[in-house]
Amino acid sequence: MLFDLHCDTAFELYKRKQSLYCGSTAVNLEKYSIFEKKAQVFAVWSDRSYTDDECYLSFQHIANELRSQIEENSEYVRLCTSKEDLEMCNEDGKLAAIIAAEDARLLSGDLSRLEKLYEHGVRVITLGWQGTSCVCGSFDTEDGLTDFGFDVLKECENLGITVDVSHLSEKSFWDVAGKATKPFIASHSNSYLLCDHRRNLTDVQIRTIAASGGICGNSLVAAHLSKGLEGYATKDPSTVMNAICSHVEHFSNVAPENTCLGLDFDGTAPLEGLESVDKLPLLFEALTIRGMDEKQAQNIFYNNAYNFFLKNL
Repeated sequence: MLFDLHCDTAFELYKRKQSLYCGSTAVNLEKYSIFEKKAQVFAVWSDRSYTDDECYLSFQHIANELRSQIEENSEYVRLCTSKEDLEMCNEDGKLAAIIAAEDARLLSGDLSRLEKLYEHGVRVITLGWQGTSCVCGSFDTEDGLTDFGFDVLKECENLGITVDVSHLSEKSFWDVAGKATKPFIASHSNSYLLCDHRRNLTDVQIRTIAASGGICGNSLVAAHLSKGLEGYATKDPSTVMNAICSHVEHFSNVAPENTCLGLDFDGTAPLEGLESVDKLPLLFEALTIRGMDEKQAQNIFYNNAYNFFLKNL
């Protein structure tokens, strides 16, 4: 079983002009076939070289291509925009595909675009990515939500789009936490206590997300796992595995029912031994060898995220 809260595969497939079924990306349907139950949140990223309006147009092109590929491969994958869709995938073994937008700056000050994103199938939106936008300040700033950003938060909750706080500044995080009336998530962030990168979450932030009813996904980004992995070329697979296991175990100790995986495949440099989605059973095995109960590992790999989206899709 695997439920991954974040990959950038849609962007890469569009750029490489490849197939969702068997392309060279770390995530594809062929690689996912080893899992009996499976779900993937496909994030559509806003390229920083584009203007906000260009990002909005780019999103439409990439999302349309992703939806087209899902339709072409309907024997193996289903677009999920409701809990009923998700339940069907859980029963028939198709990959449950959920669309997310990464970096809400593509709204460009136009709140009506949120409804358009919803119509495209978006059910998760990461408010920031880098720098300060019309919506918020990201992790590399001290800025919080703008007035428009607070409107975005409210409208997301009205529409049924889950707000994702990965990439946000501490000020933006607490602005969301202070105003949110529905659960919010951090789709791909690790532990600040274990690696003091500004993209990571403190224990207080993890508990705050959990208290909202939200979930947190651990990622495979080297710089967010360990200073020793930063800028690496090739590392011993055991070093990589120990680093990710430590973060997953820590999240699980802080918020066991809210810990998930948000691997960031196709959005970061591949880690030795965990280069693609079909290698994830190795992580499951490593966690159990280190002493994690198999049921808890299954919850982290699938059940926690599945239960969240059953309530929030």
